[in-house]
Amino acid sequence: MLTSQNWLKEFYNFTWTPQEISDILTMLGIEVEAIHDQGSKFNGFITAKVLGRERHPNADKLSVCKVFTGSEECTVICGAPNVAPGQTVILATDGAIVPSNGLKIERRTVRGVESQGMICSETELGIGEDGSGIMVLPEGTPIGQPLAQFLKLNDVVYDISITPNRADCLSHFGIARELAAYGGSPLPLPTADLIEAPTPITDSVKVIIEDIEKCPRYAARVVKNVKITSSPEWLKNRLEAVGLRPRNIVVDVTNFVMYECGQPLHAFDLDTVAGNTIVVKTPRDGEKITTLDSKERTLDGEMLMICDAEKPVAIAGVMGGENSEISDATTNVLIESAYFAPSSIRRTSKKLAIQSDASYRFERGVDMGAVIYALDRAAQLIATLTGGEIQQGIIDVYPQPLEKKVITLRFQRAADMIGVEIQSSQMVEILRNLGFTFTHSDGNTLHVEVPSHRVDIFGEIDLVEEIARMYKYDYIPVDSALAISFGSENIPAELAPVSFKNSLRNYFVQQGFREIVTQNMIEPRAAQLFTENYVKIANPLGEELSAMRPSLVPSVLKTIERNIRLGTKDLQLFETGNIFYKTAKPEAQRISGYGEREELLFAITGEAHPMQWGAKPARVDFFDAKGILENLISVMRFKNLTFKRIEKDQNGAFSQNAVQILFGKRVVGFCGEIAPKFLKEFKVEQPVFVATLNLAELKNVPVAKQKYSVVSPFPAVRRDVAF
Repeated sequence: MLTSQNWLKEFYNFTWTPQEISDILTMLGIEVEAIHDQGSKFNGFITAKVLGRERHPNADKLSVCKVFTGSEECTVICGAPNVAPGQTVILATDGAIVPSNGLKIERRTVRGVESQGMICSETELGIGEDGSGIMVLPEGTPIGQPLAQFLKLNDVVYDISITPNRADCLSHFGIARELAAYGGSPLPLPTADLIEAPTPITDSVKVIIEDIEKCPRYAARVVKNVKITSSPEWLKNRLEAVGLRPRNIVVDVTNFVMYECGQPLHAFDLDTVAGNTIVVKTPRDGEKITTLDSKERTLDGEMLMICDAEKPVAIAGVMGGENSEISDATTNVLIESAYFAPSSIRRTSKKLAIQSDASYRFERGVDMGAVIYALDRAAQLIATLTGGEIQQGIIDVYPQPLEKKVITLRFQRAADMIGVEIQSSQMVEILRNLGFTFTHSDGNTLHVEVPSHRVDIFGEIDLVEEIARMYKYDYIPVDSALAISFGSENIPAELAPVSFKNSLRNYFVQQGFREIVTQNMIEPRAAQLFTENYVKIANPLGEELSAMRPSLVPSVLKTIERNIRLGTKDLQLFETGNIFYKTAKPEAQRISGYGEREELLFAITGEAHPMQWGAKPARVDFFDAKGILENLISVMRFKNLTFKRIEKDQNGAFSQNAVQILFGKRVVGFCGEIAPKFLKEFKVEQPVFVATLNLAELKNVPVAKQKYSVVSPFPAVRRDVAF
């Protein structure tokens, strides 16, 4: 999200530098990915006045100009034909860098006359397309003013990455509230003062919610007799600073308020709303609507729609309809402010492939308590800027008001978890600055009322996290000492030493392999190649991630295909990870009927060695993979492991050019060539050799004891002896 520093300062007037702001927000868990200083490229450029112009004594097409900078006069050589005394121009002073070509301005002698700067054109400054002559500014422009200030480009814009749980920070007020809390003061939501006309809103519109589960709250205001024009410069500048293109004054206000307080709004042309009625409901399957992007969308019965008495007029929380949009002919405006269920908006947005600023916020959960403020703020601005009249009253359909969450915080528990003895009064102050209120305290505990904008706060641990981040993580001491004692009992398998796995990983790294980490979730088609009875995810992120992998092979083949497609064909890869399966055995599982086990896989493909003049090119083959495996067995000193050829394709992924790895009669793993039909499925067009090892079985394999052999004190001698 792009965030304007000037806009932030309207809520909280801080004095921190941009880098300090970046560090503070990042420390608070709000990552600043980039800082864009809009005016930095105009450093050294100022407004100036041309006092006089003379022909250059040694060049017909050059002029010698006397220029006043506001504090001194200087001489500038200029080749523009339109330069003239009395003009106000843009002067690049010593040290300035021209944006269009990177030229650094320095004092230099041109045909025997020293030039102390450069008078610039629009194209040289990168702010226009007129390069025929210098840029002439309007009369009355202050002299000596920095160009960034004159162009009102003296803002700093932060590119902020907001995690999905922090929907309260998807606005300038939300970021300002965090900065104010860090600075030690609360920042309450402002109020919107409006002047209402005597005509009641109920004469113009009514609202019906048919699905209160998907729309718990819907509010509306009406502004009549508006005049649609372009927005004033201050509003355009605000929107352009955050990457939005101004459209018209009503649409711009709704976008402005959304970026100001985080509440998405939508404006309808009231005269196009049939029956002056808004109905919030789900449509019939197959019903259609043409959205503001002029595309026809087909709806289903699960999507939430905003309808009038006859037709759909908007897809709730996602995009408005073309049949009710604000146009130059609009005179009466209906403003919508609502709360839509995040899961409903997320499903609709994904199914229709529409990602809007509004859906982005609704999907994460907006502040139900700010619905009315945003509505009043938008109505106030529209009425002020268009000369419209706000009808008296507000429609607020809110059948089941949100119950406030109250969480009990234990002061000592919080201090123990943070690891610092923080005073209870300091904890209270931190939470108060963040907008939390309190209902009761007995000295040891505190009953905390969660504000409506903090949709990510559910329990005591969340309050402890708030205290820790505002206390400042840097102040929490680091204790690297940790001891865990289990007495005489066996260590649980989950906490077993990882040295065994690390030894295996170290072996492959030393052999030149690259470790990869892939997702546990894969697409069903890949899972079906190994088993029809794969583990399905009940609520997947998408069809492509709806199955738990039954093998590591599909993940590595997908990685190999991508690398080959991007030009890397010689690969040595390995991975350790869990595979998942259904089971009826009484194993110690987290979920009954399902099991998982950890495996190690390595894969080789391509050339056996780098291209060189002394050796012929040779592709890796089965014996290369088996040799790597045999060397691993030797290095790890495993005993009693044997190989048995696979007579038929019993493991699914391997061709007959493969072996089983056995410990007695127990199968420890497989090694061999991936079957061509599998390579074809993954679009891999060269042979791939893979070995998989069951780490749970491998841990049970006995290991030969190391023996020390004395090194001979005598040097080796080679002789030719004849008898």
